[in-house]
Amino acid sequence: MSPRARDGLGRRLAWFVALWVAGVVALGVAAAALRAVLAL
Repeated sequence: MSPRARDGLGRRLAWFVALWVAGVVALGVAAAALRAVLAL
């Protein structure tokens, strides 16, 4: 595997992980907000 290909793969993996984490955090925030609204 060439270094350039590996670099591209690493960048894609980093983006995937970053987006996944952002999605999980957004879900957590949305769930907390929903719970706060329902608790009112």
